[in-house]
Amino acid sequence: MIGRVIDDDLFGVCRRLKSIDDGYFVFLNYKTGKFEVHNKKDTPTLCLVLPYDRLDERTVRTVLYTRAERAREIVERMERENARLEAERLRTTVNKALSTVR
Repeated sequence: MIGRVIDDDLFGVCRRLKSIDDGYFVFLNYKTGKFEVHNKKDTPTLCLVLPYDRLDERTVRTVLYTRAERAREIVERMERENARLEAERLRTTVNKALSTVR
């Protein structure tokens, strides 16, 4: 990995992430230009790549949202949304078929 660890920032995001989990650290990947959140507990792991070009409140919210403790809730929300989209797609297909028959 080519980049650098960000220890401090203007909005204190790194400090706030450490308060969530003291193993978190932010890494700026020079190759991709993206900020990454890693956790150095046990073995260093990539937790997520941030979709933002700067560190701010969105970073903290994203990390809190994607924590492993919330995995079940996130999967259930995704499944509900996928079921809704599938029902909508099916309804649209049926309506198109009915309109061509009429």
